This record gives sequence, structure tokens and C-alpha cells, in this order.
Amino acid sequence: MRPCLLLTALCLLFAGCSTSAEPNTAPDSSRALIRGLTLDAVEAPPSGTLQRLAALGTTHLALIPYGFQERHDSPSVRFNPEPRWYSESGTGARALAAAGDSLGLDIVLKPQLWLGRNADDHWSATIGFETDADWQAWEASYRAYILHHARVATEIESPLFVIGTELARAVQERPAFWRSLADEVRTVYPGPITYAANWYEDAEHVTFWDALDVIGVQAYFPLAEATDTTHTVEDLVAAWAPHKAMLASLAERTGKPVLFTEVGYRSVPYAAAEPWRWPTRDEVGTTPADTALQQQLYEAFFLSFWDEPWFAGALVWKWTIRPEERRRRWRPAGADDLGFSPEGKPAEQVLADWFSR
Repeated sequence: MRPCLLLTALCLLFAGCSTSAEPNTAPDSSRALIRGLTLDAVEAPPSGTLQRLAALGTTHLALIPYGFQERHDSPSVRFNPEPRWYSESGTGARALAAAGDSLGLDIVLKPQLWLGRNADDHWSATIGFETDADWQAWEASYRAYILHHARVATEIESPLFVIGTELARAVQERPAFWRSLADEVRTVYPGPITYAANWYEDAEHVTFWDALDVIGVQAYFPLAEATDTTHTVEDLVAAWAPHKAMLASLAERTGKPVLFTEVGYRSVPYAAAEPWRWPTRDEVGTTPADTALQQQLYEAFFLSFWDEPWFAGALVWKWTIRPEERRRRWRPAGADDLGFSPEGKPAEQVLADWFSR
């Protein structure tokens, strides 16, 4: 779906819709929901991969061209237009867009910042500065990073572009910059734009949603307590209720549809309590895989949101492609994998069932 077509579809999606937090029991198959997966590929996907993803009902593949800075208070963003990581490169984006065109797969570029090894427990949400000079230096380098990828998005006819991801402090302290950046992006990219707000103390505090087309949310909301050892889909749907009510209210207040720019679950026992928790090497051999819980979490997500008229869809985190020798080093494939990828797990069938609706 090309940029102008998606913008029209998003407008139709939201026009006149109800934002009740109660489930809508009458799904509309004509709605142009984004049925997306984030693709994380070290190298070009093996033959048949895109066909498999299209067969799941996938309509969009999100790619993350990372930018880097040493610390949260380093006023400079570095990026390489052609990194070795395939799915982060311009070459990869162009090739995937060309290959996906005949399969109905569109590419969404979602730039994101990664802090270096000296981050001291900081992350992108805490990026910020104490002087206006440092803010302006950072904004200049960030602007160059974003505008470069906006031009790539235009080149590959990407139907949606993300101008920032999980940058809570920068968003809250420098709203004028983000309005200016949105205006600049629109001079080089013709399609709808969004910001991917973190689920925690970010989405509700963005003051420039009116300058964007879609509310983007990184939807790692906790759905259980750490002490919970058993879960049912019904329990998880109930746990979504307060978060869903907040998002429905935000959609109503702004007049914008909500897109989950990330939603995903690892196949581990604590995925409901800490869905954001990243895999570590020391978990291999000590943490049991729990593909059943991952499956339940996806079912609860789809049941809670997929038929809501104010909901624009989701980019599932994530489908991972690794060379076998690298994968085996510390993260097994398929049912024994502790990571986010639904590949080869019961969650893959859940995606297929709901993406086809």
C-alpha cells in the first residue's frame, strides 16, 4: 500500500468511529489494518522467507536502521547508511521493498537510537542535556539521521515513516523541535508519519500528536505480577482493560488512530509480567521455554484490540533471521528459543489466524 493510500485508509479507519473500550464484536474485513512484523536479519533472508511471511497474512515489514550515541548525554548521533546488518541497511531496505512488492509486503522504516557500552543503565528514553547548546547539537545530528532515512522511505515508497522511537525526555522537554522535525520530514516524504512512544510515561505526555498522522505505541504493558505462575487468556484480556481504556481515551482526545509500533512476547515464564525484558546469555540452560504463555499473550492481544475501530494494527516484534552457526551459539531455534520470534512456535499460528481476518 503506497503512502497516500495508507493515509486515506487511516483517515477512513478513524472517521466517525467509536472509542469505547468495550470489545467490538463485528469485525470489518475491509479495514486496512497494518498486519506487520519487524524483520531482524543479519543477512539477506533465505529463499522463500518473504513468501512464508506473506502467507501468514503479513502486509508490512518494519526495518530498524539504528543510529548510535555513546551515552545518554552525548550530543551527537552517528549512523552508517550501509551497515553490515542487512535489515538495517539502505541496500537491504531497497532489496526487500523490491522483493516484497509482488507479495503485497510494504516496508516501514522505523529509526531508533542505541546507546553504547558506556550507557550506565541509561537508554533512549533518558537521552537529554543540561544546556541549550547541547540540545541544539544533538537535534542537528538527529535531524540529519532522520531526514536521510525519510528520503530512503520515499525512494522505496514506504507507506509509513517513524520519526522517533522511545525518546521520552527529548519529546517532553523539546516539543518545538519535534513539530519542526515533522514539518521537515513532510518536505521529503509524502506519506503518513508517527512517533513510537514507549508504553510507560511517554504516549500520554506527547503534546504534538496533532502534527502526526498516527499515535504510535511500543506496547510492552505488563499484564501480570512477577509472582503469578499461572495465566489464562481470559486473565490476560482482563489485564489489558485499563491500558486499553487509556489508549481509547487518547485516540478520542487526539482524533488519531493507534498503531502498536511494537508488540511482542518472548517464550519465557515471565513474559506477561515483563514483556520488555531482553534475552541474555545466562538464561540459556537456566530458564525454561514457555511457548504456551507466548501463544496466550498473542491471543489476548488480538482479542483485546484487533476489532476496535480506533486501532490501526501492529508491528509485531519480531521475526529473526540468523545464520545457523550464529543462532546455535547461544539461542536455539524453534520451540526451545527463549527470544521474541514466533517462528516455529504456536504463536506463529496465532498470527496467521488473526492476520488472515
